Amino acid sequence: MAFNSSSMGQHRFKCHTCEGPNCLHSDICYNAVTCWKSRVRQSDGIESVSRGCTSSIDQMLLICNKQLPPRIIQNDNKKRHVSGSLKGVQYYVECCQTDFCNDGPFPILHDFNGDIVEENYAVKLTLAILGPMVGFCIIAGIILFYLLVCRTRKKRTLTARRNKLVIDSEMESSILHFSFSSPTSTNMYHSHELKATAAGDSTLKEYLDGRSLTSGSGSGLPLLVQRTLAKQVALVECLGSGGNGGFGGEVWRGIWHGENVAVKIYFSRDEAAWARETEVYSQLLPSRHDNILGYVGSDMTSRASCTQLWLVTHYHPIGSLFDYLNRTPHSLTHHQTLNICLSIVNGLLYLHTEIHGTRGKPAMAHRNLKSKNILVKTNGSCVIADFALAVTQDRLATDRIDLKQGTKRYMSPEILEQTINIECLENFRRADIYSLGLILWEVCRRCISNGVALEYVAPYSEWLSNNQEPSIEEMKKLVCLDQHRPPLPNRWHSDPTLAGLGKLMKECWHGKPAARLPVLRVKKTLVKLAANDTRVHLSLD
Repeated sequence: MAFNSSSMGQHRFKCHTCEGPNCLHSDICYNAVTCWKSRVRQSDGIESVSRGCTSSIDQMLLICNKQLPPRIIQNDNKKRHVSGSLKGVQYYVECCQTDFCNDGPFPILHDFNGDIVEENYAVKLTLAILGPMVGFCIIAGIILFYLLVCRTRKKRTLTARRNKLVIDSEMESSILHFSFSSPTSTNMYHSHELKATAAGDSTLKEYLDGRSLTSGSGSGLPLLVQRTLAKQVALVECLGSGGNGGFGGEVWRGIWHGENVAVKIYFSRDEAAWARETEVYSQLLPSRHDNILGYVGSDMTSRASCTQLWLVTHYHPIGSLFDYLNRTPHSLTHHQTLNICLSIVNGLLYLHTEIHGTRGKPAMAHRNLKSKNILVKTNGSCVIADFALAVTQDRLATDRIDLKQGTKRYMSPEILEQTINIECLENFRRADIYSLGLILWEVCRRCISNGVALEYVAPYSEWLSNNQEPSIEEMKKLVCLDQHRPPLPNRWHSDPTLAGLGKLMKECWHGKPAARLPVLRVKKTLVKLAANDTRVHLSLD
């Protein structure tokens, strides 16, 4: 039965107090949570008695509920008796919870047989010494036996391992083919909850050179929690697979502690991209931003004998900006249009800006900005995602940058021609501005003006296929040689907001990188357009 825990926070008592060894001078204490009296017998046989009280619940638990080797004599709603012995010292404590309940005779200690204690102590000491020795011998024997078995079966093990690698490779290829070739095949996963098992505990430290991933408010879960993250996430629904720009895995909706999360699954061949994106989220983006996709954690798992690399983020049910704009007749108002554009620019401004301080971050460039890498939140604003290709100035100085990575349709002229100076971060930030101009064009086409909104089309679809990814040579001819840019509808000229946005796009996708606007100037222009349009009601900062 519990020790009257309900009364601990409601009643206070008056108690007798006196000090040992004889308790000759008595006093009274007030405002006590419990009263007590005790008798203690030292190892030399000398006894002392005392009465007292405590006004602290923590002290009460220590005195009245001490977990040595106690023998509980009585335990009811009013009294608790605890007795025992420790290293030859006997004690008996009686606790109670009524006014002056610790009056009266002191507890009586029974005779104590020291021989039994000494004998038990000797037995325990013997076991404490022999136990580890016996355990060590057993472990050593198991290790020697294991090494002997491994040596005698080395040839057979190597053969089996080669066969397993072939089978795993075929299985992964079949899974990839299944994901890319059959868009409706993901439905078979919808009715089943899948759980992955963690492949190991040292995963993230190995990929991040042993640097700590202990998180603050924005860098995801602590490393210790991330190592078991995959065991806690149940995959529920496949949201998509494949894609342009280098990512060839899958994106799932999962359940983690009762909440929806997005799980981006890289296959083992994309290990470098997974490690880079994990590093960006956990170390280079130390605090959360409203327009950057929220990071939960990363883990390495296995499923169907295939190694998978997980990156877990916040889940946004509306999906990507590309999907959002494609939904017909989902046209946009001026308020929605500027809300989307401003939120994207705010996120890009955070990326491009170096922040000093304890929660600071380096300036960085995204390098793969497109409508499919931007997610729409339920409030209509957006977050930027997919940082596998992101670079900082330090990374440019140490790593080799592959200019062919990324989505070719959104590549700037200097990247298509490979004339960009890859040692300077500012050049890649200007390339981001070019991609931003194309995204603004995609959004503004869906804005209602004079009662009309155009259907969604991808940039340069007037000269290229709307769905198929063009080659670098095709884009180089179109953008660099022919100097084409997405056309601006004539009806925009009669709408001051869309006319201003059209002018802004042209300054973003200018052929000369130095002529493009910095992201802060883009933001100020958008804020001014929003402030001058009575149809737009945004909280502008």
